[in-house]
Amino acid sequence: MEPIIKIEGLNKQFSSSKGLFSRKKTYVNAVQDFSLDIYEGEILGLIGESGSGKTTLARVLLGLTRSTGGSLKIGGAQMVGAGKAEIKKARENFAVVFQDPASNLNPRQTVESSIIRPLIIRGMSKEKAREKAKQALSSVQLDESYLESYPHQLSGGQQQRIAIARALVMEPKVMILDEPTSALDISVQAQILNLLLKLQKEYNLTYVIITHDLNVIRYVSDRIAVMYMGRLVEYGTIDDVLEHPLHPYTDILIHSVPVSDPDNRGGEKRKFPGEPGDVPEDPAACRLAKRCPHVTERCLKETPPLKEVTPGHFAECFLV
Repeated sequence: MEPIIKIEGLNKQFSSSKGLFSRKKTYVNAVQDFSLDIYEGEILGLIGESGSGKTTLARVLLGLTRSTGGSLKIGGAQMVGAGKAEIKKARENFAVVFQDPASNLNPRQTVESSIIRPLIIRGMSKEKAREKAKQALSSVQLDESYLESYPHQLSGGQQQRIAIARALVMEPKVMILDEPTSALDISVQAQILNLLLKLQKEYNLTYVIITHDLNVIRYVSDRIAVMYMGRLVEYGTIDDVLEHPLHPYTDILIHSVPVSDPDNRGGEKRKFPGEPGDVPEDPAACRLAKRCPHVTERCLKETPPLKEVTPGHFAECFLV
């Protein structure tokens, strides 16, 4: 089966000047040598601490940020080096649901205006757009009376349902969900996750879920991709990655979550030494070398290749 998104050796580098009048520039590899296939109808969970490159990768997928190298094929069409028209066409296959719906809904616009505006921009008549908005609201289990409401009149869960409806109305093939439940109460989170699962099956959607919450990933995802300092360090099925982590970073990430049972010593919380920005000066070294509890001399000189350790389970580490 051909992947709907095929990423090979993708890179995104940012540069900045060291000082106000300095000509010297520093470079940050936000996404580095990233390769991954995403298949139609699957739910991929993308995890990693802040600054690991998850959001930058999502922006590259959406065409909001240009990559600086590698290959990105969406539906078989090459996006790296593509023109504006090709990127715009590919972007029609995507929709985004953000972390905080309140900040992404215009407080001066009704729910109807927020939902139908992108359809009208595409050339759809207002009457037809309104009908599609009603259908979208029904899909997210809201009555059409909400069309006349303003964001401040809605609860956080209702606002997120509106944001999902606004994404659905564009009939996307891929939805990127950036921390879709982190701003919601625990009780509402479960409702939104169940709704997303229902919609994914109903419309055969492909989800890329970006989150820090491993419980969310465990509940909804088919596969997990783990990022660290712009690199893909491990990916595989839920059971492979969460039950049998191969990369030291994945293992620490899993055990960084506070344990609910203090008597469960086997699952006690662990902590990484150093800070996320602590990387070796040698660009060829493993990005985790300064923080890894299993670092060797080899790690300080070269980056391990991403290899398949067991069927479908890949990791970037010399230990495996």
